[in-house]
Amino acid sequence: MPPANHHKRSPAQKILGTLASDIGIAVVIVLVILGVYLLDSVTPLGQPVWLLYFIPLVLSYWSDRVYAIPTVCVVTLLFLVSGFLLSPQGIPVSQAIVYRFTFFISFIAVSLILWAIRRKQIL
Repeated sequence: MPPANHHKRSPAQKILGTLASDIGIAVVIVLVILGVYLLDSVTPLGQPVWLLYFIPLVLSYWSDRVYAIPTVCVVTLLFLVSGFLLSPQGIPVSQAIVYRFTFFISFIAVSLILWAIRRKQIL
C-alpha cells in the first residue's frame, strides 16, 4: 500500500499543472506574444522573426475556450502591424510589406483551420 502522503505533488508537478491549466496557457501565450513582439520591433525589416507568432497561435489550440484562437489571431495581427511600423530599415519597405502581407494572409488561414478543428472537438 502506498504511503499516506501519496497525494502530495512535487513543486515541478505543481508548476506543470498550472501551466497546463487554461490560465497557465493564457499567461504563456501573452508572454510569448510580447517576447516575439519585442524581438520583432528591434530586428530590421526582412528578418522573418514574425514567423515566431505561430507559437502562441498553436498554444491557443489547447485552450478550453472556443474563442482563444480568434482572439490570439486578432491580437497577433495587431502586434504584427505594430512590429512592422517600429522595425528599423533592413530591406526596402515595399518588399517588407509583401512579406508581411503574405504572412498576414497565411496566419489568418491557419487560424481559421485551427479554429474549425477545435470547434469540432469542443462542440
